[in-house]
Amino acid sequence: MRTNEMTSTSKMTNKKLIKTTGTILVNKKAERVFDFFANPSNDNLWRTEINTSTLNGEFQLGVTISEYSYLSKKVPNNLIELTCVQFEKNKLAIFETHDNAQFHIRSQRQVKTISENITEITYTLDFDIGLVKHALGFALPKFIVSLKADSDIKKYLQQLKTKLEND
Repeated sequence: MRTNEMTSTSKMTNKKLIKTTGTILVNKKAERVFDFFANPSNDNLWRTEINTSTLNGEFQLGVTISEYSYLSKKVPNNLIELTCVQFEKNKLAIFETHDNAQFHIRSQRQVKTISENITEITYTLDFDIGLVKHALGFALPKFIVSLKADSDIKKYLQQLKTKLEND
């Protein structure tokens, strides 16, 4: 099966990106996991910094998302607009900021069937370290931001697992 994909021309050669990935097993069918996890309108139920995330259309390739998040007291309702640039039902959804966005963000959400009722979730997030400076008003070393991002993604996946298995 061919993956639906949009071409992205985003160039990040002059910016520092933080990349973090987490994987967890969930005791639910892959279809149910994908429907919840891949859809950003559910993010506020498992990602603590999300105030609200709205799909501007049907959940499919090309849909845009308006995500409002609490970054800090200085930036309590930051808007990031993303587009679904790759989509394969029950397997993969990738969202990216537009080329003219102030900060680059790429969110990859992947699910894989392990057995009938066990699904592997892999969540990868790439973001411009400048977003942290924007939120705090000062820069932090990349290794500190990476450590925090790695810690957060583990917590998010645990919250996601709990939410999915208890619903």
